[in-house]
Amino acid sequence: MNKRELLEALKKAQLVGSKDEIFKEHGHLAHWVSQVAPLLTDSDEHYTTFMNAAGKAMARVSTDVTTENINIMKSTVDSAITELESEVK
Repeated sequence: MNKRELLEALKKAQLVGSKDEIFKEHGHLAHWVSQVAPLLTDSDEHYTTFMNAAGKAMARVSTDVTTENINIMKSTVDSAITELESEVK
């Protein structure tokens, strides 16, 4: 997958991650994680940050912890997209 394709795939995953279902349904969150994680493997920093937050969010310890970690995951995807956009131009 080239950088342009990766960027498009991350943008599609970003849309899925913007839906409220990932906050409410464990299955939606798990599916989103399985979509995004492979797309972040080119960046150790993004992948590690995303997966650490995913583990905490999936544990569903509390609503606050889940929400905080999903927000970390979303911002990690946003950051990866921003970096790729600057590289693709």
